This record gives sequence, C-alpha cells and structure tokens, in this order.
Amino acid sequence: MGQSHSQSQTHISVLPNEVMFIILQYLPPQEMKSAVLVCKALREMGEKPRFWTWAVATVNTKDDLLKLKLPRLQMVQEIDVTHPSRLVWMKREGLADLFQVIGEIPTVRRIRGLEFCKGIEGIEPDLVVSVLNSLEELNLCYDFYDEEDFEDMPLRLEAEQLELLFTAVAEKTNLKFLQVSGQDMLKDMDETDETDKVDEMDM
Repeated sequence: MGQSHSQSQTHISVLPNEVMFIILQYLPPQEMKSAVLVCKALREMGEKPRFWTWAVATVNTKDDLLKLKLPRLQMVQEIDVTHPSRLVWMKREGLADLFQVIGEIPTVRRIRGLEFCKGIEGIEPDLVVSVLNSLEELNLCYDFYDEEDFEDMPLRLEAEQLELLFTAVAEKTNLKFLQVSGQDMLKDMDETDETDKVDEMDM
C-alpha cells in the first residue's frame, strides 16, 4: 500500500529578515525588479539603496529628477543624460537642477553625456566642485571649438570654478581620469603640483 506525501509551503514573507536580505543581494538586476512586485514585504526590503547600486538613472526631463529622490536610488553610481530629448532642457535651467539633486547623492561616480551639457558656468562654484570632484572621469576639453563659438561651448567652467576644482582635486578626489584643454588659466599651472592624486591626467 503506497504512502502519500504532503508538502507544506512557506510564504516568503514569514522568513527572517536576515534570510530575505541574503536572497535579495544575490538577485541579478532583472530578477530584483520582479522581486519587489511579489509582495509588500519584499517591496519594502527591496527599496534599500544597496540593492540598486547597479542601476543607471536616465534623466531626459526635469520630471525625471524625481526618480533620483526614490529611496532605492540614493546610492546610485551612474546617471545618463545622453538622450536627445534632454538637449533643450539642459540648455536652460536643467544642469543646475541636476547638480542640486546629485549633490545629495554622494555615490554618483559617472554622468554619461555631461561633457555636452550647458549652463554650468551659472551654478554655484562649491556645488560644481562637489559634484565634479566626486566623479571618476571628467572631460573638460574646449579647444576644438572656434573662437566665435566660445560662448556656446558645453560644460565651460568659469575661472573660479576651475580654480576651486583643482584645489579640491589636490586635496582629495575620486577622479581617476581628468582631461582638460582650452583654458587660459591652465597655462601657468604646474600639473604635478595640483593633480598628483589623479591616476591619469591630460592637459
């Protein structure tokens, strides 16, 4: 006579928090996105910023800045502003708004398309330095522009901003690669004195 076997099922919500955290930290990105939709308990735990450091936050419009306020993105490391739809917005007040938000997320290390953004010269110098000095790579090259296009250059820093940036870099920086050209104030600068903490420097 055969024996019947019954299997009991345990809902994931009754597992200890420590076990759930271990499960979540090993999930690949796509499965993480699905996991937070399973139940309230998983969603609350899944909102922890440490589970979303891999995410790339895309910012095309001012409304997209609201995404960077989400709890899960408070440790995001990369932001993408390369989409064509952001061009008009970034030419006006967009970059200042973006820097204000990024200034509250100290983990940001990469901003895709930053070198093509405009309006940085109107941003408060300390905020500019705080954001740029936290990045791993920074390209500030303007010498491929004609003189008549100088005022329309993207990411054109003012002298005060550049001076503060190099002072900050000399003290402590996350920058591993820094490329700068087309700046008159750099002619008398001793590269080894100001930027010896950068792994690779091109001036």
